[in-house]
Amino acid sequence: MSWFKRFWQQPSKPYRNFQLMFTLLTLNFFIPAISYALAPEIVASEFQRINQTLGGALYNFPEASSRVWRYLGAANVMTLALMCFLMQWDLRKYRVVLFPLFFLKSYNATLYLFGYFAAPQYPAFLAVALFDYATSWAFWFFSTRAHKAIQDLEDTQLVPQPASSR
Repeated sequence: MSWFKRFWQQPSKPYRNFQLMFTLLTLNFFIPAISYALAPEIVASEFQRINQTLGGALYNFPEASSRVWRYLGAANVMTLALMCFLMQWDLRKYRVVLFPLFFLKSYNATLYLFGYFAAPQYPAFLAVALFDYATSWAFWFFSTRAHKAIQDLEDTQLVPQPASSR
């Protein structure tokens, strides 16, 4: 329990908030990446459910049966999880990962936005685009704010400590 108390009361609240947010983001990518590879029908049915909830037309493309795109998507999403984890592990050392992380997710959001413009009968594309833009913003906001806040702090003051100091 003392670790949690030290974590919660550490001198850098932005670093604490970054760690919390990036734990959620890492899991947000890690778990779906596994399901994309092993259980694509779950993802396809969830997309269909979101689309129909938003009043969209039946989305009957056989996405789950495409191994090429499914594996590529799973690898990309697992890479997002890895990049989030690296930044959590040592924000000072791996802050440079923010740029490809932000680019990959923002580019994905833009593709979904264009997908919606091309096929507005599928509002789930717009929902995914907006969620991905919000995720990209969270990458930038939480990591940049935390990185700035820890510049004058010793690694021993941070919970968890950056990997390079352990």
